[in-house]
Amino acid sequence: MRLKSYFAPNVGAALRQARQELGDEAILMEARKSPPEARHLGECEVVVAVGPPAPVEGRGGEPASAEPGALKAATTDTGWLSAELLELRREVQRMAAAVARSGFLAPMGDLLSAELAEIFSNLIAAEVDAELAQDVVSRLRAAGGSPEPAELRQRLRAELGSRFSTDSQLGRTAETPRVVALVGPPGAGKTATLAKLAVRYGLTTRRPTQLISVDSLRVASGEQLRSYAAILGAGFQSLESVGALRQALEEYRHKDLILIDTPGYGAREMDAAAELAAFLAAQSNVDIHLVLTASLKSADLPHVVDGFALFQPRKLIFTRLDETSAFGPILSQAVRTGLPVSFLTNGQQIPEDLEPATQDRILDLALGVRPGR
Repeated sequence: MRLKSYFAPNVGAALRQARQELGDEAILMEARKSPPEARHLGECEVVVAVGPPAPVEGRGGEPASAEPGALKAATTDTGWLSAELLELRREVQRMAAAVARSGFLAPMGDLLSAELAEIFSNLIAAEVDAELAQDVVSRLRAAGGSPEPAELRQRLRAELGSRFSTDSQLGRTAETPRVVALVGPPGAGKTATLAKLAVRYGLTTRRPTQLISVDSLRVASGEQLRSYAAILGAGFQSLESVGALRQALEEYRHKDLILIDTPGYGAREMDAAAELAAFLAAQSNVDIHLVLTASLKSADLPHVVDGFALFQPRKLIFTRLDETSAFGPILSQAVRTGLPVSFLTNGQQIPEDLEPATQDRILDLALGVRPGR
């Protein structure tokens, strides 16, 4: 598969250049804003390919596996390769596997509308998953007609909105106590988010609220939450075992709202999370929210989400919207996992920088509206 970039003032012009030189056999790989070093060639860059993806050969001429395990073997066999080259190889193999699996690439001759190409480019620029962006544009193209720009935007919102949901209800049932557990990687903002929830949905509504920390991985891990509880006037208890958590949930069953803060588990620490994850997932009344930072790299986010599957989270919370300008990953993960988004946070103020997630808000973010306080 041979790749080539074309630069022009807009996506439509770049596509016309590519068609003129390569014909209808060319395949659209990506449409994006030109990098700074190539901006003098044109504001938009279109990457196209000719020919099928070529398999990467391993020893004996056999195709090399695109799986991570195969790459580890390749690292051993070809130790002279740099880490950067191996990472590039993995990305190419993953792209080829995705192409073969889903038919992601479409002949450029089928993408005739400059307006649809511009929509695709904008979705990619917002870091919406490429396969999702391609599928959405294909659906819009299949709808036919020549809609005005305003109508096309409405169709785009309707198509995206049909693919994900939101749910800001705390607790799995309306009965008390409502038990909510926040799980996620280190630094995701679980503790601060839990304090915001305590104020907004506990103390402000005069519901008896109990904060529980089961973070035994860090030294003095519960002190931040203890400080929040003291300031807010909420109950607090720090626990060090799953057995103690089981007893605490029974002890505080008379409370209206119980909020559980859990350790931040990295990718290499998930074995340590197994006992707590199994306990929480087995509790029919515990509402588990996976807390993720909106600023996390879009390529890394799916791996983080999948790593916390053992907790069986029911909803997603995205924090630190003020630290990024690309919100497509929020949309992409909501679509990919099928889990509703419950809350968004946009700063450190308690509880002001917490908002219930809505479809309109997420669509506005993904399609270009910046978050505000």
